[in-house]
Amino acid sequence: MMRAGGGFFAAARRSAKNGLMIAFGFTLPYHVLRTAAAAGIRVHVFGGAAARGLRMSRWCRVYHPMRAAGDPKTLLSEIDDIVSRHAIDVIFPSDDVSTRLLAALRDRLPAPYVPLPDLATFDLLNDKWRFTRFCHDNDIPAPRGRLYATLAELRRSLDRGEAVLPITVKPTNRSGGVGVRHIRTPAELALLDTIDYAPMLVQRHIVGESVSITMLCDHGRVLAHVAQQRDAARFRILTDRDLLGSITRVAALTGYHGVANFDAVLSEDDGQAYLVECNPRFWYSIYLVMLAGLNFVDLALASPAHTSPATLDSGDIRLSLRRTLTHPWRARRLDWQFARYCLGDPVAFALQRARSYDDSDVAPPTEMPAPLAAPAAWAEIRRSFTG
Repeated sequence: MMRAGGGFFAAARRSAKNGLMIAFGFTLPYHVLRTAAAAGIRVHVFGGAAARGLRMSRWCRVYHPMRAAGDPKTLLSEIDDIVSRHAIDVIFPSDDVSTRLLAALRDRLPAPYVPLPDLATFDLLNDKWRFTRFCHDNDIPAPRGRLYATLAELRRSLDRGEAVLPITVKPTNRSGGVGVRHIRTPAELALLDTIDYAPMLVQRHIVGESVSITMLCDHGRVLAHVAQQRDAARFRILTDRDLLGSITRVAALTGYHGVANFDAVLSEDDGQAYLVECNPRFWYSIYLVMLAGLNFVDLALASPAHTSPATLDSGDIRLSLRRTLTHPWRARRLDWQFARYCLGDPVAFALQRARSYDDSDVAPPTEMPAPLAAPAAWAEIRRSFTG
């Protein structure tokens, strides 16, 4: 159920628009595409190689392949051309790479765009090490962490007892859980052999419930927020004052503008909500929040209103299409909405669920020097738009 900010939510409804969605990956952008289409947007996709599966979606009006994904001048020229030829009303990102790109190009974009953080704020929050230090510097609960330049350095730290189990090891700039390793016991130290990235952030592993919370902000003011928990079987809406207080503080301190999602853990030891990382972009379960009653793409297109923040205070979805179809008498309204979502775009949804397109290497550039930086295709963008 949605509560508060009802006027803001209603104001977001409008006639259909032509939208241009920038996508470098497939998995996350697919759900942003579907959420945008549900908001009444006729979605054109401007996609990189890993995003090509989006052309299979019935909700993709036209798919425009990128000709030179690593050249910002060519990218901007292609965007200009698409906007002109297809009367695009709004431009929006769909993943972390496209969000950073549009944040860098926003003063030169040829059409209106959804709220975006400035480049410095994006880099601060998207880099997991910088975000961890930011939280500690501002008394925002977050796991203690340390950055290691190499795997050998981490192994030496473990041998000397400087790093103590349990720990979580992760890359600083990837999303979707790619590369994350939870090492809780000595028997799990073999997981270190599977790490293929550097540098690596090592955080104290907090035992508890994994949750997340999302916000839409207008220059530091929270306009909408939803806390949620998701596993393989279930999605549910929750409320937590500590989580809301922490992200409200992040928003105010950074003057955040746009959508951001935070992963967190509700500790079993002290009951505290610890922010684990920030994703300053649209997020994977955006479609589940939409099914529960709040469409964040729709909200991002609305003019800010001076009302209480929009949010949801309840919602529970069973994430098993098979169980809903074979035991329909047990299915609830939101279960059926999830089933309709799955069956309403069968080819593209099946490709997404089967992980037919590998976008695990899609990540925005970091501030690390080569060879530890992002893929080579991003070298020119990094040189042109960082700083």
